Amino acid sequence: MTALRKSDVERLLAEYDADPVGALTVALRVTLDEPALDWTDLVKMAGFDCATRIRLQAADPSALDALLVDLNELRQPRPPT
Repeated sequence: MTALRKSDVERLLAEYDADPVGALTVALRVTLDEPALDWTDLVKMAGFDCATRIRLQAADPSALDALLVDLNELRQPRPPT
């Protein structure tokens, strides 16, 4: 897994309000080193638990916001517990 650079996080934050899934897709492509995967495949590959995957696929605002926080603070998705 690759940590986001400062410029990656700045782009994520700048684009998130207009297109949360699109902005998170770009960030996950960087962190997972998979520049060609789509949102669905990235969410599956990231190792989220089943409930989180379902919420992210449904574009649940609280799940998207939680991923945004992790990517902003940790520079990568939170590891599964």
